[in-house]
Amino acid sequence: MSMRMTARLAGILLSLLLLPGCWSSVELNDRAFVRMVMVDKTDDGYELVLGMPLANRLIPGEVGGASQSGREPFTYFSKIDSNLSDAFRKIQNDLSRKITFGQTRVVIIGNRYAEEGIGSLLDLIAREPRIHINANLFVTHGSVDQVIQLPVTMERFPSDIFYAYGRRKIATTINFKDILKAHYMGGDFLATRLVFGKMGILNESKEEYWMGPDGAAVFKGDKMVGSLPGKKAAGALWIQGKPETREITVPSPTDGKVVSLLVERNSTQIRPELTGGTLTYNIHVKTDLDIVASYSAIDLKNHDQLKKMEKSVEDKIREDVERSIQLTQQMGTDAFQLNRYLEWKYPKEWNRMSKEWNEIFSKKVNIRCTSDATIRRIGVVKKTFTGDPQREKEVSK
Repeated sequence: MSMRMTARLAGILLSLLLLPGCWSSVELNDRAFVRMVMVDKTDDGYELVLGMPLANRLIPGEVGGASQSGREPFTYFSKIDSNLSDAFRKIQNDLSRKITFGQTRVVIIGNRYAEEGIGSLLDLIAREPRIHINANLFVTHGSVDQVIQLPVTMERFPSDIFYAYGRRKIATTINFKDILKAHYMGGDFLATRLVFGKMGILNESKEEYWMGPDGAAVFKGDKMVGSLPGKKAAGALWIQGKPETREITVPSPTDGKVVSLLVERNSTQIRPELTGGTLTYNIHVKTDLDIVASYSAIDLKNHDQLKKMEKSVEDKIREDVERSIQLTQQMGTDAFQLNRYLEWKYPKEWNRMSKEWNEIFSKKVNIRCTSDATIRRIGVVKKTFTGDPQREKEVSK
């Protein structure tokens, strides 16, 4: 072997010795992957609940989260302590595997904890690099224990239900990355509220617990100061540009009876305008819709009547947007984070207003909403089939 070849091999061997190794790695078999984090306030302290799948109960290749011996493949671990860090350490000490937050996409907090303030949770997430800041935040009407009672009917794990809410954009979901950014500007934001009840499920012998999104929780700083329940939160989805695949119901301009439309595309533009010391936010919503149901005798193939129908949709959108913002103004919070647009366009004015922004926003800011609605598809039916007076009712205001 030549000297050149010997030197080349020696160089290769030396470079291999310099490669770093995973000296602090933890094997997958030694990890417990958290999918959900739940936090609530109790009389005894703060309750921390971690929801995670049990790998030893999952059958590889099976669909729907099948488990050995019919046992549930998903479980919860809970501890109560005076602070969240100690509660987490207690859970970790009880487990044989190392807790990992790399797959955490959902954080749920109870109503009592939200009203007291979630600063301790934000501090934990901001300082703990293992917790994913893209996790979405939800607020329950009651305690987080209601989540544990939910049946997994459509999804593999309970966490998939909450993840779907954000993916389908049917709720005012917000993740911790956006919450932390909001705190840089003052801390106000909206989060989805969850409501619980009971419903019947086919092939089940009894009623099961049911859950769904019900408006939005309004936060001022780190405390929940109110909510936009039900229809009052409709404007929030328009402002955030999230009502894709969402249905909107409006009165017909001809006889006032119900017409339902499905939002296919939507975009929202927000522009602040400062004129003579008066600050006005111009919000323009552009949307494309399809007719999905009509109890009105309106002739949608008539161009003039179709335009009137579009005008009725535009009026409904404008009312929803203005009402949602007015409600947050009454609570003294800029939950839609409109201050960001002011900082971008008028940075000097924002620096002057920032310290008293909530008071200025509540009392001195004007909101002007315009809308451009286009009905793309009306279906093949010219007139409604129904003549049932019970169904042909006016839209409740």
